[in-house]
Amino acid sequence: MAELFTQQWADDVREALNSFPDAEYRATKLDMFWDWIDMARQSFKGSFAVGVRQLPVNGAGPKFLELTIEDGKCTKAEITDSQPKDARFVLAGDYDVWRDIIANGYDCGKAVMYRRFRLEQGDVFRFFNRIYFFTESLVALAKVPATLPA
Repeated sequence: MAELFTQQWADDVREALNSFPDAEYRATKLDMFWDWIDMARQSFKGSFAVGVRQLPVNGAGPKFLELTIEDGKCTKAEITDSQPKDARFVLAGDYDVWRDIIANGYDCGKAVMYRRFRLEQGDVFRFFNRIYFFTESLVALAKVPATLPA
């Protein structure tokens, strides 16, 4: 199990995104919903990032996971120490929201809708036009087993 915001975790997230959703989770929503997610995934080109504003490790600063999507697949997942300038969208939250998601199973959609994750870069309208694509990507991310930084 990889530590949150390490390259190993990023690689695990990339694999999870590419195999998401599994049959059990898929059965919890209408096929029409998944058809829309597939369409949104196929039509999204570029990268988006999620970040933590401050890791509680020796005064560590922010970390970001930048995910590159091409032809409906996540082709690259990279950890950076600064907000990716070329990402179309960047969501970031404090460490406590990441802890709640990873350790306590907090709902990622709620984290976005209740502004625990904030859109720090990108057009708000275009982001919310594909909100379910982004929140389901966060659900896939949250299903990746991870340890919290020591």
